[in-house]
Amino acid sequence: MADNAKCRSDPEHSSMSHEIYNFVEDLRDAIKVPIDINISFNRIMICGMGGSAIGGDIIKDCVIKDSRHPITVQRFPELPKWVNESTFIIISSYSGNTSETLSMYRQAVEKNCPIVIMTSGGELERLGRERGDTIVMMKPGFQPRSALGLSLGYLAVIIDATCGTNCVQDIRRMLPDMYRLRDKLSSDKSEAWKVADDIKGRIPIIYSTAGIYASAMRWKSQINENSKMMAFAGSVPEFNHNEIAGWSEGELRSRCIPIFLYESSAHKAIRRMADASMTALKKYGQDVKVVRIRGKTPLQRTLRAVMIGDYVSLYLAHLQGVDPMDIKSINEFKTRLDLVISPMKYAGRSMKRKRPRDKHL
Repeated sequence: MADNAKCRSDPEHSSMSHEIYNFVEDLRDAIKVPIDINISFNRIMICGMGGSAIGGDIIKDCVIKDSRHPITVQRFPELPKWVNESTFIIISSYSGNTSETLSMYRQAVEKNCPIVIMTSGGELERLGRERGDTIVMMKPGFQPRSALGLSLGYLAVIIDATCGTNCVQDIRRMLPDMYRLRDKLSSDKSEAWKVADDIKGRIPIIYSTAGIYASAMRWKSQINENSKMMAFAGSVPEFNHNEIAGWSEGELRSRCIPIFLYESSAHKAIRRMADASMTALKKYGQDVKVVRIRGKTPLQRTLRAVMIGDYVSLYLAHLQGVDPMDIKSINEFKTRLDLVISPMKYAGRSMKRKRPRDKHL
């Protein structure tokens, strides 16, 4: 398993270990892509589902203090009524065929929103080409959840260009540290292996502070999809207002393991909140697993947490004896869902055609 996890880029190799390993290269390459955006807007909405939306969650969390514009992430096929021509819409669908995302795209067109598309092809690319939308093309051949390096890198470029942030510079500074971290995580004696072994046989509940909550969500979804296990995520300080009561009693507690993504270099007040939460859990007899997350900025801490969680999910799959690439259950559900949320739902409504622009990247 360890040797497999260390594999380098190989066009003939498409295992999940390969895709997780290449996260850093994908991120590095994506932030180099120039994306020309010249639009007027007052807020940003990133539309997507599953692995195609998590990059938006990460960016939103990490620029909340610095962005000139509010950013929201939409995972529901009906856009809010307040969305209008002043809402900059980023449509993210790796496959380009996600029913919910196609529905959001068509509504954004009807509302005359400025739109940028991120996809590897499919119906979304076809529609975007017809309208002359700006399209950021992603390399094909990934599982959507494994395209996070690409989507996050492209989003960093877009948000920096439109919101006055410095995500790309932050990522560049961190790349050497990310390579070192990857080498450590690829070892069968790594922290990720130890965490996976501690989780084995129990349901992980991943907690973080609200500032890097997207990383806890990523842990959850990766364990769901790669390890084929139930997992849940929560955040501090919200934890202290409700979930702590659930941990205080009840027989299900013994089947769960709380995991805290602990920001070692975060502000003292943030660390105190996390400390208080862990102390309360220990008081109730819980075996608290602490994963210390270093990094000077929220983005750096989030990326480190994401990398650790991806490897934990990979090693859990190995311990469970399951194929992390297999998503048969998801594909079956999407087929059924397509009958409910059809991409043709808005087919009868005209989409205003803009003057074609050569923005295909």
